[in-house]
Amino acid sequence: MSLVDYKVPFRSEAFIAEVAMKCWRIGTVPGSKLVDLNLILEELKAHGVESIVRIPGVKRKGNLKIEILEDNSSKLPAYVEFVPRLKLCVQKNTWSRFQEGYSEERIIIAHEIGHILLHSDEAKQFSRDPGLQIQFADDEDSAEGQANLFADHLLIPTHVAERIRDVSRVAFVCNVPDGFAFDRMSAIGRAKKLLAVVPNCEPCENCGDFAVTDDAGIRKCRSCGPQTSGHPRTGV
Repeated sequence: MSLVDYKVPFRSEAFIAEVAMKCWRIGTVPGSKLVDLNLILEELKAHGVESIVRIPGVKRKGNLKIEILEDNSSKLPAYVEFVPRLKLCVQKNTWSRFQEGYSEERIIIAHEIGHILLHSDEAKQFSRDPGLQIQFADDEDSAEGQANLFADHLLIPTHVAERIRDVSRVAFVCNVPDGFAFDRMSAIGRAKKLLAVVPNCEPCENCGDFAVTDDAGIRKCRSCGPQTSGHPRTGV
């Protein structure tokens, strides 16, 4: 079993974290720090991807279907298909362990939810187009990197990690493996600097970072700066 990564449109870590937080709010009850991924899947099944996030330039994906597959050690435990319709395919043993609350399977499903929300069939994981295949990429340009960042922020939000500040306790409270918690806590300092999330924003079509349109119709991207109407760089 092998996994080939693909280059996808840039999404800043701040944007990915904001999408993850929308999901976290759907999947938690007041006072809880443990996200229920089944609640997010139910939202995607009932109301579709666009009930959580709409990304400019990405065609509507609609409602999610989940298909349970027979176990096959030569294939991935879970993956996403976008055509002919949006579908999460999960092997039976992986799905059973996920439903029982096993931490490794929670990471797998959180990762796939990231693919569902952030990606499309234009650069999907199993594309045969050699032009889409990459060997090295930054997390924010990589399909797998983006899905990993999403799972990080969904399972251990920055505010939860900063409040608890202990790897073992974070792992217990958030139901993740100790190694996952350690890596996430190690990255919090860098993530905190990046996550000055802007309210009422959308991803910039040029770079994927946050962009806000003011009352005068001027669109301002946090990375690209002010933009007139039309193309983000040229205004035409």
